[in-house]
Amino acid sequence: MKKLDLDKDQYLMSIRSKGEKWGDIEIIDGDIVTSGFIGYNTYDNFVELIKGLQGFNIKLDDFFW
Repeated sequence: MKKLDLDKDQYLMSIRSKGEKWGDIEIIDGDIVTSGFIGYNTYDNFVELIKGLQGFNIKLDDFFW
């Protein structure tokens, strides 16, 4: 398995809840960035991302690749 290169700008995945798309997660300038219904937010790492998404009642089970 390849390591995720956080230095490379790239699209990672969409954020969905109950089949409805709420936004996207991307790497931009080394940061993890969300956009869409949940807003434009920047996170330093995946732990902080998961904590931030919990505020929207989004769980890992809701992620679709």
